[in-house]
Amino acid sequence: MTLPLADVTWIHGAADCTHSTDPLIQVYQYDADTFVLRVSKCFSYEGNFIYLLFGDNKAIMLDTGGPPNPVTPFNHGKTLPVLQTVDAIVAQRKLGGGVDVDLIVAHTHSHNDHAAWDGEFSGRPRTTVVTTVLAGVKSFFGLPNWPDGEATLDLGNRRLTVFPIPGHEAAHIAVYDPRNKWLLTGDTLYPGLLTIADWNAYRASAARLAQFGDKHEISAVLGAHVEMKNVPQQLYPIGTTFQPQGHVLPLTAVHIQELHKACVAMAGNPHQDVHDDFIIDDPQ
Repeated sequence: MTLPLADVTWIHGAADCTHSTDPLIQVYQYDADTFVLRVSKCFSYEGNFIYLLFGDNKAIMLDTGGPPNPVTPFNHGKTLPVLQTVDAIVAQRKLGGGVDVDLIVAHTHSHNDHAAWDGEFSGRPRTTVVTTVLAGVKSFFGLPNWPDGEATLDLGNRRLTVFPIPGHEAAHIAVYDPRNKWLLTGDTLYPGLLTIADWNAYRASAARLAQFGDKHEISAVLGAHVEMKNVPQQLYPIGTTFQPQGHVLPLTAVHIQELHKACVAMAGNPHQDVHDDFIIDDPQ
């Protein structure tokens, strides 16, 4: 039986990564068509969560993971086996009666910890690697009125909604999967330190998320990292490679509204704002 996402035990690094027995990537199969990959924090302290969603004839992977930590015995000479991991999942599905699909490698946004391993997919058959440049993101998903509007990405009997949420980064998107009622929010909202490059854009994106949440059922809000502890308002220091008391991965629709209300309250006076499950950083 599939565990709820809040009950999954994720790899969370080690006090001494030299002796870590973690795989470089943990694979969690939520259902036959939905996978969540977690990158080892001993390999990359970002500890990214990568989402792989299959439809009847296409699949999309959101992000490819971050660069390795400074060289340690744990990651010396290693590359992140994200391509091999995805290929193994595809092969597993075929053994179970699935078919080959076209793979879309896309990104929640352009920061290097979300696109460091794009090159691994260069030359892979039936694969499109979406550029991280804003113009290319707009073009691929069909979002000419950015940051307004929504687009539909049809994977074959699985139609995702994609819409802009810039502010953390200029080309940031959110992805909604109505099958599982998941809203994927990248670095805009997750249990951690929410850093902001453009406050006005971020505040508008928080409102956009709230409006979307008002109109759609959301079972889980899933970001790309976990940086909070399982104690309210406590954050692991950035760069931490061991998080034994990490916050659960999923947030909820309530957190979307909480973020929106906090942004409205700060209005023209943004500052660091500490909440139980996330921290809005002082905008750059």
